[in-house]
Amino acid sequence: MPTTTINKPEIRARKMKFNFSDIKNANYWGGNAIVSSYFAAMSATFPPGEKEFIESVRLFQDRINDPHLKKEIKEFIGQEGQHSHQHRKINEAFAEQGWDTERIEGKLRNKIANLNRVLSDESRLARTVCFEHITAIMSEFILENQEVLDDLPESLKSLFLWHTVEEIEHKSVAFDVYETLVGDRNHLRRHMALVTIDFSITMLYYQVLAHIWARSLPSWSDLKGAWKFFFGKKGMISNMRQPYLNFYRKDFHPWEVDNSDLIAAWKASKYADMEISKTTSKETHSDAANDNKGGLAAAS
Repeated sequence: MPTTTINKPEIRARKMKFNFSDIKNANYWGGNAIVSSYFAAMSATFPPGEKEFIESVRLFQDRINDPHLKKEIKEFIGQEGQHSHQHRKINEAFAEQGWDTERIEGKLRNKIANLNRVLSDESRLARTVCFEHITAIMSEFILENQEVLDDLPESLKSLFLWHTVEEIEHKSVAFDVYETLVGDRNHLRRHMALVTIDFSITMLYYQVLAHIWARSLPSWSDLKGAWKFFFGKKGMISNMRQPYLNFYRKDFHPWEVDNSDLIAAWKASKYADMEISKTTSKETHSDAANDNKGGLAAAS
């Protein structure tokens, strides 16, 4: 059963507005081709990825009786739908600069369709739980080390901060659904090991393809800068190691680490002003539903 003693923040689907016209070149992340291609490739995975996250939770939605968790599921679906919507827009901007996000998105959509032919509903949900943990701890790193975003165009910085805040807000939804209706931690841990290998290899594959299609050859300076960004003492992956390993503990729950201060800081910042005013919850969920009908196919 999900933890009931943790005071989790409210989950709310927000409708945001960003202007990505300030993205002027392919190496938008501080001039580094490798870091830029990594996040362009990752962005390309979000539309099909978020769609699978939504669908895997919806498979169990009608069996949830807890009214609070039912409400969280609704807002989770709204948030993920808006993430897909905004990443489709940013993917168009990346494509204009030479990163072929559409081809990456298509490859992942096909991969998910093939996987879903053989995976049980419980395994699909387990994979979503695992991807949600990975995206949550990545979001935690970004929000706690916002200087890594300083070299980004302002629109991208705004998008990253909003997306990471919402990943933190809903980080336990899929987990709590799984714990309530499945509850097999060994099954979940096995999937985390598989998902980690799958995610690492797939992202490297998409990134290499992105460089081949763009005819972009990283320089030695790109390699050194990317190594420092990901694996240095203050690197993203280096600092995700312990939060990642915590997942394998038998008593793990996503909200054992309270990140509500990171959410509150974003709400008090200028970046929260990107939310479209007077947007109703109904409108936000309607946009999400329309995007999913349009073929948003999971990362997380």
